[in-house]
Amino acid sequence: MSRMKRLAPFFLLGPVSGPLTAGIVFNLRGGRPVLALLYALALAEFVFLLPVVTARLGLHVLS
Repeated sequence: MSRMKRLAPFFLLGPVSGPLTAGIVFNLRGGRPVLALLYALALAEFVFLLPVVTARLGLHVLS
């Protein structure tokens, strides 16, 4: 059961955002808030900034 709790974020959130979220959780629990913050920044870049930049580049190419 403990193994499933550790692997649950990987299965629930996807192949990229799952490991990033797991990195945040495991590093906060392990007492490493700076590393957890870096994981959170990478997750924010992946979830928000990557689609925004891709959409802007696509609109620029089309116009």
